[in-house]
Amino acid sequence: MSLWSRRRDGRELSLAQQLFHRLVREWLWVSLLLLPLTAALSLSHGLALNNLFYDQLRRFTPLAVDSRILLVTIDDYSLQQLGRWPWPRAIHGQLLDRLTTAGAKGVLFDVILSEPGSTVENDTRLAAALCRAGNVFLPVLREGVARYGQDLGELLPVAPLRNCARGLGHINAEADPDGTVRSVYLREGPQQAPRAQLTWLMYQLTEADSLVPRMPGSGEPELTRGWLRANPVRIPFIAKAAGFPSVPYVSVLRGEVPPELLRDRLILVGSTAPGLGDRYVTAQSGSQGTTPGVEIQANLLNGLLQHRTVVALGQWSGVLLSVILTAALLGLLLWRPRHALWITLGCMGLALLGSVSMLRLGYWWSPVASLLGMLLAYLIWNWRRLQVILSYFGWELQRLDSEPKVLPERRRPREPVGDVLQGQIVALEQALGRTRDTRRFIADGLECLPVATLISDPEGRILLANRNAREVFAHSLVGHSLLEQLAALGYPGLAEPAQYPGLGQLPIVEFRDIQQRSLRVELAPLLPVDSETPLGWLLSLTDLSVERDAEQQRGVLLRFLSHDLRAPHSAILALLDVQQRQPSLPKQVYGQIEQQVRRALTLTEAFVQLAKAESEVYQFEPSMFAMLVLDAFDQANTLAQLKHIQLRHSLDEQAESLVLADQSLLTRALFNLLENAIKYSPEGSTVSVGVSCAEGWLRCEVRDEGQGIAAADLPQLFGQYQRFASARGIDGLGLGLSMVKAVMDRHQGRVSCQSVVGQGSCFILELPLLEE
Repeated sequence: MSLWSRRRDGRELSLAQQLFHRLVREWLWVSLLLLPLTAALSLSHGLALNNLFYDQLRRFTPLAVDSRILLVTIDDYSLQQLGRWPWPRAIHGQLLDRLTTAGAKGVLFDVILSEPGSTVENDTRLAAALCRAGNVFLPVLREGVARYGQDLGELLPVAPLRNCARGLGHINAEADPDGTVRSVYLREGPQQAPRAQLTWLMYQLTEADSLVPRMPGSGEPELTRGWLRANPVRIPFIAKAAGFPSVPYVSVLRGEVPPELLRDRLILVGSTAPGLGDRYVTAQSGSQGTTPGVEIQANLLNGLLQHRTVVALGQWSGVLLSVILTAALLGLLLWRPRHALWITLGCMGLALLGSVSMLRLGYWWSPVASLLGMLLAYLIWNWRRLQVILSYFGWELQRLDSEPKVLPERRRPREPVGDVLQGQIVALEQALGRTRDTRRFIADGLECLPVATLISDPEGRILLANRNAREVFAHSLVGHSLLEQLAALGYPGLAEPAQYPGLGQLPIVEFRDIQQRSLRVELAPLLPVDSETPLGWLLSLTDLSVERDAEQQRGVLLRFLSHDLRAPHSAILALLDVQQRQPSLPKQVYGQIEQQVRRALTLTEAFVQLAKAESEVYQFEPSMFAMLVLDAFDQANTLAQLKHIQLRHSLDEQAESLVLADQSLLTRALFNLLENAIKYSPEGSTVSVGVSCAEGWLRCEVRDEGQGIAAADLPQLFGQYQRFASARGIDGLGLGLSMVKAVMDRHQGRVSCQSVVGQGSCFILELPLLEE
């Protein structure tokens, strides 16, 4: 399959782009299905996870106990002291009188009084106590089963009691599908006359001096068989470790409780003894067992007093919030697919944090729908991305397999696999093996190229450099700027970094670098298969120093043969021609012919000596340097005597040190220095030779008293065919010092010159001593 197979707006799309566009379209369809699913889950209030999350998140919003609440409990101790239940209602009247005398602010009497007592007198005494107190609230129950053909009714306290009560309110608690009580309705009852919840009436008692508080809870009232329920709220239970302050019923009845403990308190009277009264399963039942009804009323009153009653968020508001969070995750997964896991965890954490924050503000929003939507989004996203990646890998591996092979392929037999992913992994492993082999082959080939070769990225950052390139630049190159390295090498046209051209505009020239090497630059772009934009650049530096030096030597040689060596021969031929024409010429002509022949021989000898010094195979052997100096003195002595020049040497024990030398060539080099010193020294002067040793080197100094060499000429002194103004009028070709330099280089030594015009010159030879 071709990598480019479709067009869009005149541009070709790669296979990867096609797959991505298809994934985007699929993701839009997934969003259209997943968002309605999230909304449906949010509307499903019976979802078991909703209550589980509520119970767990509620722990992060603990509620303190209001100090005004006090429980008077009908517990086991009271039953032991007062006898079996039910007690005579006159006893309840005595309790109410005790509470009234102590100054209780209000009393919620959570005891069912829907049937007449054992005697009318007891009911009358209780009714009188209720009337005297004036702040007692009595409960109303809903009928468990409706009578035939009638709506559900309510069970009221008997007439004498309800007439004297401060208020009547229901105490019904609503159990969720899992059987756990978590909420109540603050208003319910027959459709014509619903009543408020009993704790709401007591709460209103505390707000008597202010405006009538607005009943929390919203939504449409529910009507079932004539029974109306409205204003649902969730019970804000206190922490499990906490508890409401309580005193036994019998202790209050006997006056054992100090009046200060009862004054201005909101008293809730109810049963806590096992097997007596109503008990419910709540979120706290796991650690405390079933919860008595009076404690449920106390928790509800505690929340109302602190304005911390929990109200469920509006149905459509909750749906909208769940859908928005899920939609945000869907968009973020498409925007930052590489961080899908962290984005999903972050959005889920945000949903949980938002639910806890709203719970603290008194609103309950279940994050379950959004969490399930996010989880499904993450799973579907990873599944689709994996499918796209597998498809792309399959196409690319097929395309790679069809490419021409650079190296013989080392295929392993494929074992039959049933998993597509495993098969793709095996194919990818083989493709990567071929890629690694090819890269190693290219890297090794690049490393062994005979010229310095570098590969850079499109911006000129060096990616690869072979051994010869590292030697040319004298350091590691990877990661450096190619243009900066060329500028440091002395490449022309790269004076200022601000003026660096692009690599495509780099002038291709041959130049001399800072080490006087002649380097030729070649630059080529590395183009991808499907584009004209370079992926990088290949630059090679060919060192042509040897070739250019050879060309220079050839030019010098041609000049020597065509001019210097031909001149004496031409003079000889001219003199012989004159002799033939005029046989009677004087004998001086023969002297001139001899002089030109000797000059030609001298030039030829100098050239031959230089050629030997540069190309001959040296015969190195341990030699006493003093003996070489004496041999050179013997050869130069005749020349010195002709000019009346005195040769001196100071050869001591240091001069007898051994060096590794080719004796004939090193002696010839010493003779050349002595010959030059004699040639350029005036008659009657002195030429001296001194030898010393220090730090593993032997140092030989040849001094003369000639006219000296100008400082500007010293750097070119040892070049071939160099003649300076100081040598004017003296025969010579300029090859003697070149021969000395060549010999010293082959002996791993050094040669230098110190000279002052008018004060003579000093040539210094340095040779490594032979280790004993």
